[in-house]
Amino acid sequence: MRFLLAFAFLFLPAALWAACTGTDQRLALSAQDRAAIDAQVAATPFAEGNHWIARRGSRTLHVIGTMHINDPRLDAVSDALAPVIAQADLLLLEGTKREMAELVTAIGRDPSLTLITEGPSLIDRLEPAEWESLAATARANGVAPWMAAKMRPWFLAVSMAVPPCLRASPESTNGLDRRLEQAADEAGTATRALESPMTLFEVFNSEPLEEQVRQLRAYLTLLGGEQDAVHTMIESYFDEQALTYFTIYQRDFLQSDALPPQETRRIWQETMMALLDNRNRAWIPVIEAAEGDLIVVAAGALHLPGETGVLNLLQQEGYSLERAPF
Repeated sequence: MRFLLAFAFLFLPAALWAACTGTDQRLALSAQDRAAIDAQVAATPFAEGNHWIARRGSRTLHVIGTMHINDPRLDAVSDALAPVIAQADLLLLEGTKREMAELVTAIGRDPSLTLITEGPSLIDRLEPAEWESLAATARANGVAPWMAAKMRPWFLAVSMAVPPCLRASPESTNGLDRRLEQAADEAGTATRALESPMTLFEVFNSEPLEEQVRQLRAYLTLLGGEQDAVHTMIESYFDEQALTYFTIYQRDFLQSDALPPQETRRIWQETMMALLDNRNRAWIPVIEAAEGDLIVVAAGALHLPGETGVLNLLQQEGYSLERAPF
């Protein structure tokens, strides 16, 4: 899904920067849809803000919502946060450079993490008309059909959701997470991962391939307009309203008619439980066990809001929360 993209901008040439602009989908909503989305967002705990301070006793946590997609505007953000990183006892990230290197090694050692290495490829798992449509979509998104046929459905979906302009930068993964890690390295601040680098792969690959193919059908109905989706995600992030973008995507996904409505809703709920809720809950003991009185926790902005968001979970642990400048 689009909100999982781990690809990024970094000082793209002007022509490529222009190619990555798009329509802010928030501005294209009807008055009725915007009111419904605003109401849903307003009812969500900690719906806005990319930087919060949690305090309990002598302990202070700076909780920072990051964007894995980069943007030149992150220069000012990372500069402003550098003193906080320098003063911290520890920086906790979704994954550090060490874990990312381990992940690359693991994928090289075990191609089945991202590819179908046994049994029929997608060519034989889809109806002929479905495959022809998928092959054309893959080709239009820069993925050769022969390679698309071998990809696990979730990996193919993520690959096709990345606009070509995002794939143009050789340093595409240098988002705010990486910038903060660099600041920690320069300041001598320790860094640690909130989870194993294999967590997401275990989530994605937990479903049988047949179920992944079913979910791929639902996702394919949303393909098209990825550039607008990425642009909306970026602009929402800098407005500190990542949840608004996410709610728009949720609406579009649930309105898909590729599967029965109850099936589409089930897929959404189970996916959110696995990708957000369960991971957020698992991070709290890691945060609590971290040594030091000043800790920085940096994770994707969508992990912050909600009943099971990191901020609400910390509040339930006795922390007081205060929104900070970003």
